[in-house]
Amino acid sequence: MRVLLNSGEIFNEALWKKLGSPKIDKKNPSAIMNLSLKDLPNENWVALPGFEDKYAISNIGRIKRLSGWIIGTQFFGEEQIMPLNLNKHNVAPHLYFRLHQKVSRNQMILIRFLYYCFVENFDLKDRTLLVVNQNESLWDINLSKLSLCNVTDVRYKKTNENLNGSTVKLIDM
Repeated sequence: MRVLLNSGEIFNEALWKKLGSPKIDKKNPSAIMNLSLKDLPNENWVALPGFEDKYAISNIGRIKRLSGWIIGTQFFGEEQIMPLNLNKHNVAPHLYFRLHQKVSRNQMILIRFLYYCFVENFDLKDRTLLVVNQNESLWDINLSKLSLCNVTDVRYKKTNENLNGSTVKLIDM
């Protein structure tokens, strides 16, 4: 059996580079780039829907793999903050995370789970419902700037390719 332990890294450098290397303090990074197991100020955790015994999500956008579970020959002996990734190939770039491939092979869209867990429950399987992120940047998430819309009521206009600020503005809701 292979025991998987926390890497000890505290900074998600790959995400930082994909976001265009914004000016941040790498020793005290923003929540979505912070891989430290220490809880951040005002951080609250709840079980990730559908994966309650394996993962948790925080109100500031971090995903934690919980300890003490087994898949095949792998034993997850320590908790670990999961690194977030950036999908910028869609009209609306978004942050996502992946769970262990034997748990789910899908990209899990961060703001969809944040809205569900900390703003309002909705049918997570309903792909006609879209969570819109109106925050100034992808890495500074304010839950009050997330909204749930029907995909038919939303149109996007690409404003620029600079991921340091808003890349997509919501129009016509």
